[in-house]
Amino acid sequence: MIPRPYQQEAHDAAWQYLSSQSGEPLIVLPTGAGKSLVIAMMVEQARKFDARVIVLQHRKELIEQNAEKIQILLPDIRIGIYSAGLNSRDTEADVVCAGIQSVHSKAHEFGRRELILIDEVHLVGGNDDSMYGKFLADIRAINPRARMLGLTATPFRTGEGPICGRDKLFQRICYEAYTGDMIREGWLCPITNKAADATVDTSGIKRRGSEFVSGEMARAFDSGDKVSLACAEIVEKCHDRHSVLIFGA
Repeated sequence: MIPRPYQQEAHDAAWQYLSSQSGEPLIVLPTGAGKSLVIAMMVEQARKFDARVIVLQHRKELIEQNAEKIQILLPDIRIGIYSAGLNSRDTEADVVCAGIQSVHSKAHEFGRRELILIDEVHLVGGNDDSMYGKFLADIRAINPRARMLGLTATPFRTGEGPICGRDKLFQRICYEAYTGDMIREGWLCPITNKAADATVDTSGIKRRGSEFVSGEMARAFDSGDKVSLACAEIVEKCHDRHSVLIFGA
């Protein structure tokens, strides 16, 4: 598997930062840019120095995706998975892909870890009492020299602003690829903007802070035949597409 130029650049920038600076870096890659391969490359490099790695994510689909990419680059080692949703609880492997909901109180079971990679890091809570905060504090109690790298397509959190800063979990963006550049270089499809026939009235959905209340939003999108209409429209308008990216409530 040959990485794209920006994936190699992201990998190199992260290791340059980790080897020469204190604090924790962040890689920003747009949706569709292939963060899973960058994660796999980071793991591959870490294992050359016998570092034990844990990859954290919040959904079982991401756990499977990241584990698959790492296994492709490292076919001769066992990639552990710890996820209640996937019915797997491996704590012994030198490389473990884990769901934060399953491991937030179990850091002591994984032993010494030198590198912690966090996918979709914009979902990490900003306080020490969050699941991520508890897990990371416990991991560092075992190994105070453990380093972290975050990856995201969104380097800010609604209501809080940038996720990097002097007093935050991650201090600096070490590499960022921009959607416009990737479209011009042919890595991403050009963006088109067309209104959908199937629409949802969001005017009555309550807000909490600056965001819709998730339960009310889900009910608004699930009511009536909105989902079936949206699916029918996707099939009709995307019949000649090789792949489709869908953002859902």
